[in-house]
Amino acid sequence: MATPQRTQRRALPIAGTRPSVRLDEQFARDLAVLMQTGDDLTTAMRTAVGILADMYRTAWHHGSVPVGTAPTLKAYKFVEAPPVPGPPSLPWVTHEGPMWTPSSRQASTDDARRHIPPAPPRTVRRPAAHH
Repeated sequence: MATPQRTQRRALPIAGTRPSVRLDEQFARDLAVLMQTGDDLTTAMRTAVGILADMYRTAWHHGSVPVGTAPTLKAYKFVEAPPVPGPPSLPWVTHEGPMWTPSSRQASTDDARRHIPPAPPRTVRRPAAHH
């Protein structure tokens, strides 16, 4: 008969403690991607957990999934704040889509996208208040 394996305790984390986290190959690669922004390991982990926790809280608040259930992310929107210039081989990307500049070059057939100019900003005019 096989020996039952110990299961990890699911106790809530306690602020000020130093948890031990084992890095497998995929976890290490994912953290390395996050750290390309200049963050250290701790900041990268805090950022990632914070983003995911916000996603869970939002899904639970809006009733997208029952509380305690992990939601599945269906779509997301990228924004940059502050803008960070990318390498010249990549398009400048806004929420409207990729913007190819003369210095951008097509890296693969998957990157062959048309340049679509952004729509001009809409101006909302409000009637003047009468006293």
